Formats: sequence, structure tokens, C-alpha cells
Amino acid sequence: MVLLLAAYATFSWFFTHTFTQVLTFSSTAYLAWGLVLGFTLLQALLLTTQFNGLKALVGRWLQSDVGYFTLIFAASLGGTFAFIWSNVTGYFVVLIAAEILARLDLQNARFSRLHSFTILTVISMLGLAVGLIASLRLDASVTGA
Repeated sequence: MVLLLAAYATFSWFFTHTFTQVLTFSSTAYLAWGLVLGFTLLQALLLTTQFNGLKALVGRWLQSDVGYFTLIFAASLGGTFAFIWSNVTGYFVVLIAAEILARLDLQNARFSRLHSFTILTVISMLGLAVGLIASLRLDASVTGA
């Protein structure tokens, strides 16, 4: 769980420092943080729920040529993004790996899916908050405010 907290805190720190000049606290910054929070919730949700509905949806989608084309297009777009933004992709890989390890720990401890989802979400959000607050505090102390 400490690894998950550290991974999200580091990502939050990186996100804040990388996009500070581009994303001042405006509607764009709130949208970007909303996407980060959405990714966090989606990842915890996908790791704690059954994948049967998702498998059925993907199975139906891949029965057509349009589905396969869309899959290939999305995979190539994702590969291009991963190659160009390798430093950001590295953070996402670490976040996914840390969340999977935490989920396995919770599963071995026999936590229910709801408890696992709650624990993963709270620790992830806490990590994001710790990184953001530490980054803002450091920026305030450097600028002398």
C-alpha cells in the first residue's frame, strides 16, 4: 500500500511540475486533474470488478471489420503516444503495476471487492493529494510567498 501511495504521490508531483506553466489554475487545469482522477477511479474499478461484461462488449465489437479497424487504429495511436511521451508513459506503467500489486495484496488478505475498491481509491487519492500539496508547498517556499 505504501508503494501505491508513493507511486501516486510521485505522479502527482511530476504532473504538477511538468504542466505548471501550461496549466495554471483555470478550467483547463481542472479538466486535466479531472482526467487524472477519472483514470484513478477507472483503474480501481476495473481491478475490483468482474470482466465478464467487458469481455462480452469487446467480443461483440470485434465481430466486425469496423471493430478490428478501430482496435488496430487505437493500438497504433496508443503505441505512438507511448513512444513520443515515454516519460509520461513510464509513470502510467508504474501506477498500473503498483495498483495491481496492491490489489493482489488485498485479494490475498481476503478483502471483498467493495472494500478493495474503497481502499485502492482512498490510497490513490491520498497519494495524489500528498504529491500536489507537497509540490505547491515547495513552490510557495521557493518563491518566498
